Amino acid sequence: MRSYALYRITSTVHFLMFFFCITMALQWHMKPILLILICILNDAATLVISVDNAKISAHPDKWRIGQLICLSIVLGALLTALSFAHFFIARDVFRVSEAQLEAIIYLHISSAPHFVIFSTRLSGYFWENMPSPIFFIAVMGTQVFAMLICVYGVIVGEAIGWIWGIVVIAISLVYFVFLDFVKVFIFHHWNFEFTAHSWPTKARKTKLAARKIRAIQQERVWNSIDRLRQLGLKLKALEAMRT
Repeated sequence: MRSYALYRITSTVHFLMFFFCITMALQWHMKPILLILICILNDAATLVISVDNAKISAHPDKWRIGQLICLSIVLGALLTALSFAHFFIARDVFRVSEAQLEAIIYLHISSAPHFVIFSTRLSGYFWENMPSPIFFIAVMGTQVFAMLICVYGVIVGEAIGWIWGIVVIAISLVYFVFLDFVKVFIFHHWNFEFTAHSWPTKARKTKLAARKIRAIQQERVWNSIDRLRQLGLKLKALEAMRT
């Protein structure tokens, strides 16, 4: 559930940030039918997340709302930066037509956030636990469909051709791998000590000090147990030598 929440919040942050900024700054907008199509295809694919073979936690997961929100904002902001890069490079460098620009942005918005679900489905690297065949086919199938309607100009205003279609999908795949490394980095470095130093409230300082004391005590206990085990092995060895 936390994996789905991370993906959904990330997608929402990306969607809202990009379209709000591009609409307010440049008065650019996408056809409503394409926005609806993005929602339908992406939601249809995520329905099969229930049959994914993601590893189940041995213990109940702690939600860590602060970590969830911050990671979602970071991933969403990085996706937004990629969206602006697509927009300005296609418009100002390659000087595509307005209809082709709309198709390129549609394909990018459809694919880039959607591939992130392969990363958010687990806390480690995406290759540590591969998705189920049904889940993989559903996600990739929706994006192949999105690419085909853009390549041939169906629903979208003008065809963009196979080169643009393949390049946009390839960039989305490569970028999701980059976002996966960002996710793992944040997961590995985000702990209570990090939050206590970042937002040093009195309650957090007290709790952090108590945790450090408890950790020291636990280490002493385990060291004592280890010494007792070694002593027991030595006594058994002496008894064996006597017999």
